[in-house]
Amino acid sequence: MVINIEQHKLEELTDEVNETVLNMPSGMLGFAEYKQFVLVEGEKYAPFKRLQSVDNPQLGFVVIDPMEFFPDYDIELSDHETGQLGLEDATDAKIVSTVTFDRKEGWMTTNLLGPIVINTKLRVAKQIVLEDERYGTKHLIGNHSYFEDSKDQRQAV
Repeated sequence: MVINIEQHKLEELTDEVNETVLNMPSGMLGFAEYKQFVLVEGEKYAPFKRLQSVDNPQLGFVVIDPMEFFPDYDIELSDHETGQLGLEDATDAKIVSTVTFDRKEGWMTTNLLGPIVINTKLRVAKQIVLEDERYGTKHLIGNHSYFEDSKDQRQAV
């Protein structure tokens, strides 16, 4: 999902900003011209994170760790993809998936078919399109009210 940062005030996600730039030689699907991103994480909006373009401050994607919602989620990378990412050890890989908000119905979904794989050691990332029939582009993760209630409970603690 493309986010207008000013409109949604996502710049407030500064609790635990990781300032290290991620290089995405292929860019995101549909946004190939943007090659550098920063993953912004913060407790205030957990479990959500923002994959923010360095090249275009108006371009950011809401992402999650898909394993937090789907513990059995697993992906298999080809040798070519592993090589592109420079991955030598699976422990150096971090996976995030984009989130889509259906404003009319209030549902939130995530794209498990097109995860973003990050080599945390080399700071290289790539959006992968899986060839796995178990996954699609719109896996339900909740609705807006569920996360609003969770946010209220976190603030009360």
